[in-house]
Amino acid sequence: MLKHFPAGLLLTCGMLAASSSAIGQQKLDIVQIMGQFIQAKHAAGKCLPPDPDTLRRFASNFRIVTIRATEEMRKRNPSASEQQIAEAFQKGADAVGKQIDGVVSSSGCADPRIQDLLKRFEIQANLKF
Repeated sequence: MLKHFPAGLLLTCGMLAASSSAIGQQKLDIVQIMGQFIQAKHAAGKCLPPDPDTLRRFASNFRIVTIRATEEMRKRNPSASEQQIAEAFQKGADAVGKQIDGVVSSSGCADPRIQDLLKRFEIQANLKF
């Protein structure tokens, strides 16, 4: 199955799955920003049922980030199909989801890492692109 993905897409999948603390002080690119949106979205889905207006704003901003991240991946991997890019993003999102589920299972929604993601969700919902 992995042989269907160009090496750059597998790297992107890993970037999405990486924790935000590993990013440190490096400048974020749009693919990493998308990873942060995915993390926040998953945590909010588990621990903070947002009101419809916040969810709508977040979804709108997430669409913009997804479009830009997909454009960036096309530049980085011109031979990759749109489906391959979408599958790589989904694989990364699934890995992130499992990590967050593990934290919630072991430490609950009060865990500081989850609380950070919930705050990030609110911030990302209120961004003005």
